[in-house]
Amino acid sequence: MTTSIAISHPSVMQRLWVLARKEFTDAFRNRLFLVALALLLALSLTAIGLGAVTVHNRVVEYNQSVQVLRDLGRADIPPMPALNPIAVSKNFINYLAMVGALLSMILGFTTVQKERQGRTLQLILSRPVYRDQLLTGKVLGNAALLLVLMAAVGAVTLLALGVIGGVSLTADQIIKLGLTMVMSWLYMLIFFLLAMFLTLWLPNGNQALLLTVIVWLVFAFIFPQIGDTMDLDNQLPGGFFASMGMDTAQEQAALQQFKWYETIRDGVEELSPTKHYERVSFALLGIKTQFASNTWSEVLQLKTINVVGLLLPNILLLGASYVVFLRQES
Repeated sequence: MTTSIAISHPSVMQRLWVLARKEFTDAFRNRLFLVALALLLALSLTAIGLGAVTVHNRVVEYNQSVQVLRDLGRADIPPMPALNPIAVSKNFINYLAMVGALLSMILGFTTVQKERQGRTLQLILSRPVYRDQLLTGKVLGNAALLLVLMAAVGAVTLLALGVIGGVSLTADQIIKLGLTMVMSWLYMLIFFLLAMFLTLWLPNGNQALLLTVIVWLVFAFIFPQIGDTMDLDNQLPGGFFASMGMDTAQEQAALQQFKWYETIRDGVEELSPTKHYERVSFALLGIKTQFASNTWSEVLQLKTINVVGLLLPNILLLGASYVVFLRQES
């Protein structure tokens, strides 16, 4: 009489959980990642802290002015000037566009390179783990890490504005701040996937890292700079059209004469995820004052093209990574 022993294999979800957890914890063993993380957090906390202090000072100045008017017997107290506390995140957006992208590229590069250097890829694939599951676990783990980082920055911003700034945000402002963190996450994810794809595609890790940095510089800095330089209204301090005394209608009429030129300029800028990230984030935060009165849903509708500009590179790079990795034999 023989006894059969049933061997239970982990489910797909269990495998993905194990792989994602490994990626999450491995990141904190990477010294270069920790240095970039510390730099980003230091810059972010400094920007948020200084912004909260600015908000606090404006509130204090208003209260002092009100007290002076009351001491003089004035009853016509002016309302507090419009205050947009979430705009304190402007500097954070600028820092994340640079340091956040570098941090993401470090994660994307090391998530593949560590398996190559340690020669652990074949060992992992010898287990009941398929290539697509391995790649999915890597993406989920690193994406979760970046999401936790952005959630922490958003929470610290809320805390700083409440404790230091002495202001409480409206529900709409909280949603706008949360959406800004989501846009930041999508932006960082682009450069993680870019680095991962190029490292999967190129067998030489140094070449992959160099090409990643070059692509980042072109799309994040050179293309936006070309667009700004080609902008007709940036040719003179204060704006070319304003210096000529032209109103909006006259400005639009003048631009129609250079429609092909503006089409090329806009096309160059649309290739930059950094420009899309800046436009939608500045609109959500009300840094662009023309969007300050819009609700979060209205801003998303007005900035749909910029949201798509952040989503599309993620989809394309993720798909390309699967195609390259699944075709490899080792």
